[in-house]
Amino acid sequence: MILLQKINTRIILICSAFMLISCSKEYNPNFFNGEWISDSLTTGQNDHWREFLYFDKGHVARTTIWGKKYLLNKNLRIKGLKLYDRNRLLFNIEVIDSNKIIVKGKDYYGSFYRDDSQLYDMKTIVSLIEETESKRKKIIGNWKAVDFKIISISKYPEDKIYAEFPENTKIAEVPTNEIKSVNFDYNQFSFHYKDRVVSFGYTAEKDKIEFGSGDVIFSFNYHFQNNQLIIDYTTHKNILNTITFEKIK
Repeated sequence: MILLQKINTRIILICSAFMLISCSKEYNPNFFNGEWISDSLTTGQNDHWREFLYFDKGHVARTTIWGKKYLLNKNLRIKGLKLYDRNRLLFNIEVIDSNKIIVKGKDYYGSFYRDDSQLYDMKTIVSLIEETESKRKKIIGNWKAVDFKIISISKYPEDKIYAEFPENTKIAEVPTNEIKSVNFDYNQFSFHYKDRVVSFGYTAEKDKIEFGSGDVIFSFNYHFQNNQLIIDYTTHKNILNTITFEKIK
């Protein structure tokens, strides 16, 4: 009986020591290098549902593509299992395994998994997001349609006839030639045509807007020229719908 108690005591001590070592394990900053995507997120900002963390040799950037701001933090530093914004502690990290972490802070909880499909390094990603942010600020507002063109950009001359087909003269079922104006908010835009208004949620890139209608995902390119907004939408038959807008002041 005494021997059994001693064995049990040793087991408890060994387990306790193991737990202490596990909890106090230090992680090299390079352990986190790469992109991490949230699969569960609760944040006091409450304007986005997913975030991305980019780690690069102790430097960290935090982004989203659904909120009022795409670049949430770009100068974070990781020290041990803590994320600092300059000298201010922002988040604590709990490592679940090599592919999952929990990030906690004031009014913040995020579960993140490692994503190995990162296309660019962190510096490039931050630069792209900053450019997108700048252009999105410029696009927000009300724009009046002043011109439109529908042409075939197919390399086959016989395909030009498709430019006359109604299904190729629409953007997500909205007739190109009937669009009177477009209004952009930070995560939604609306086409105004005839007596109707059709709205879509969207995400932006530096030269492209992606949006959904039902289960279908659409996208169009955009750029600015002489203070005008130009939208280019190409159908699957290589029919280019171009609409030029001027901002309503």
